[in-house]
Amino acid sequence: MARITQPLGQSLPATPAIAPPTGRMLSMRLRGAVALTAAIDLAIGLAFLFGPEIGLTLWPSPIAPVLMRFIGAIVVGNGVGAALIARRGSWESARALFAVALVYGVAVLVALLYHLLLLGGAAALFWGYVALDAIFLVPIAAVYWSYEHS
Repeated sequence: MARITQPLGQSLPATPAIAPPTGRMLSMRLRGAVALTAAIDLAIGLAFLFGPEIGLTLWPSPIAPVLMRFIGAIVVGNGVGAALIARRGSWESARALFAVALVYGVAVLVALLYHLLLLGGAAALFWGYVALDAIFLVPIAAVYWSYEHS
């Protein structure tokens, strides 16, 4: 039985970059907003992460301690990513996290509206989360669109 071997790099097809580097830098105002977001994410993430130990209740309905830590870890990760974006200041460093924020924001908005309008039984405070989510989605989408299409 003949065995054919070739280097791994030659066996995989090359795929072109979908979004080539633009070399664009974020404005100082946007870098400041991203740095502020990083600080807020880190504070909220740490509060969720250590909430069970320090007795913090950060959600209008009960959350299991393991889920609080899971949420905290995700938010801390986003905070670290935002801090790196603010430090680097390039659109290339920001592109992926902005896409994640946009998808996450839309998914949360749809899920909250579904729960509030169709399932019912949620605390009225969740309408505040809907409003806050919608308010943040607009500038995130605007920044993503402007940097990707300029």
